Parts: sequence; C-alpha cells; structure tokens
Amino acid sequence: MLLHPEVYTLSFNSSVDYTFYLQSFKFDDINRIEKSRIDAGGKGLNVARMLRVFGYPCQAITFLGGENGRILKNLLETENILFKYIPIKGNIRGIFNFIAGEKVLRINEKGPLISPKEQDAFLKMVYSLNLSAGNIVSISGSVPPGIKKTAYRDIIKRAREKGGTVVFDADGKLLADGIKAKPHIIKPNLWELSRAAGIKIKSIKQLKSVLSSLISGGIQTVLVTNGKKGAILFSETHFLYGKPPVVKTVSAVGCGDTFLAGFIYGYSRNKPPEESLRWAVASGAAKVLKEGTSIPAKKDVSALLKQVRITDASGKDALSFF
Repeated sequence: MLLHPEVYTLSFNSSVDYTFYLQSFKFDDINRIEKSRIDAGGKGLNVARMLRVFGYPCQAITFLGGENGRILKNLLETENILFKYIPIKGNIRGIFNFIAGEKVLRINEKGPLISPKEQDAFLKMVYSLNLSAGNIVSISGSVPPGIKKTAYRDIIKRAREKGGTVVFDADGKLLADGIKAKPHIIKPNLWELSRAAGIKIKSIKQLKSVLSSLISGGIQTVLVTNGKKGAILFSETHFLYGKPPVVKTVSAVGCGDTFLAGFIYGYSRNKPPEESLRWAVASGAAKVLKEGTSIPAKKDVSALLKQVRITDASGKDALSFF
C-alpha cells in the first residue's frame, strides 16, 4: 500500500440538507420550527468533508444542477472541499431533516433524472482518476433515477482492475449487486447487513456467520455500525468491537459517513485495524454533537479517541452491540 494514497469519493446523489429543530412532533397540528440550518449533504461528500477536516487530501466527484446545485457548490467552496462535478439539467435533491430531541424525521427527495449523456460523462470522469497502486475510491449512498443498476458493480470492477482500493457503503439492491465485484472494504449498518443477508441478525453467532461468508466471497474487511451501540470490524485476522463514549445527541445525521471517513483516515496512514476503528468510532461520536449535517472539528474527534473502547470480540459469546 502507498505511504499516503490518494482518496476519491463518489457521490451520485448529493444533496442540500435542510435541518429543522422543533420541540416535538405533532401530527394534524402546527409544528413550530425553533431554528434551522443548511448543509452540504450526500454520503460521499460527507466523507470528503470529514477527511478535509483531518487535513487529508481528498477529491470528491459528484453531479451538480439546478438551484440546489448552486447552493451546494457554494457550500463546498466555503468548506474548501476539492471537488469535480458533471453539470446536469435537473435540480439535485433536497433532504429535509426534522429533529425533536433524539427523534429524527427524514424526508428525502429521490434525486434528478440523469440522462445517458450525463451518466457517461460522470463515468468517464471516474475512469480517468488515478486509481492505481492502492489509491482509494470511496463509493457511497443511493443513485438518482436514470443511473444503470450495475453502475456501482462496474466501477468497483474497473477500480480493482486498475489496482485501486475500493471502499463501499450502500444499501439494498445496490449493496447486493456491488458486493459481487468484491470491493475491498464495505460498511453497512446492522439493518443494511441484515437486509443483504436476508435474516435479522440478533446474535454474535449470526453476525459472525454472515461476515465470514462475505470474507470468503472476496471482501477483505467488513465494518458494521449500529448507532450508539458501536461498531464491528471483521476480517480474516480480526474481529473487533468498538464501543463509543456516551455523548449527548444533537444530530445523528451523517454519523455513518464521518465514521467511514475516520476509518479511511487511519487506514490510509497504515494504522493497525484497532487504531483505524478507534478513529472511526470517535469520528462518528463527534458528529453526534454537531447540528444538522455539519462536520466536527479534528480536535472534537481527538478529544474522544481515548474514550473509545476497542475489544477483541473473537472469543465473546455476547456483546452490547445488539
């Protein structure tokens, strides 16, 4: 692996995140907004934003179009995010987060219709990236209408052929199809992993069986998150459990993305799995303390590192992960 590999993040379905804070949710009645904010959104962009905070060079690739595209471009430039984009005719999606205490109501637009010409331009940009010699491409999130169903699998296959390291975070059919191309690292949450496996995973025995099957199928490392209950790292040589510190929840939106960025940050600097997982868990926990989809500062993550407990789960019969 390169000493400092280049990192690229792909975000097919980026967004502008509109977050509204309320005292409580009342259906069939008036809900009064106490405060609101607007942030850059989309899983791939969130990974790039967190890596930028860490000072690790990263380039994001996305679509931009419409009024939301203009807003998102300004937000990314304000945060000094290095990015390339394909302009599209449609308006990129809005995501609307309504937060009352620890309860979150998320309403996501599906995204603009991407034309074949726009899709081809995006893929041409992706395939022109320097994905050789262990450079990292992180592929995250959903895809908007018009994107072919095998897009993720095709990109993963091409990146592997060029010698790149692929990190993959998706759900449902996209996850199931992408796994066929054997990405090096995947990061489902527990519910996404259960859906992909076709069973509700409720024990270490079930979890280890599913993860072992993925490793046997050619994936090198599986990261599984479960919110405040922590995260698992599983590979041929490691079965680790990372328990986060208890923090007050302000907004959990984007925690999985900052978690993944934290792991990539450790992994790209050749840190051992224990330390990479520690950075991941601390990054996810630090995000909980921030409003909306705003990204925590590096000092916020560093302050939580020592509070993260990493345990060898190989011989455990039970974990507080479930």
